[in-house]
Amino acid sequence: MFEDVSLKAEIVNGVCPTCTCPTLLVSIARDHYRCITCGTDLKQHVNGKISYIPHVSDPKQIRFEAPKNG
Repeated sequence: MFEDVSLKAEIVNGVCPTCTCPTLLVSIARDHYRCITCGTDLKQHVNGKISYIPHVSDPKQIRFEAPKNG
């Protein structure tokens, strides 16, 4: 049943922009990675350099809030 399935995962070192921790990022698709520390899914964009930005599947879930100190 699964003889023809070929799975390949890429594991890279990086800093997660969501939890800001140095961590391992595991590929879940060709250009999508998951932080193993917080579980955030990230999308890889290549424009001269590689940077990881949070992947948002529903733009309505984006909240713009300034952090409150005290």
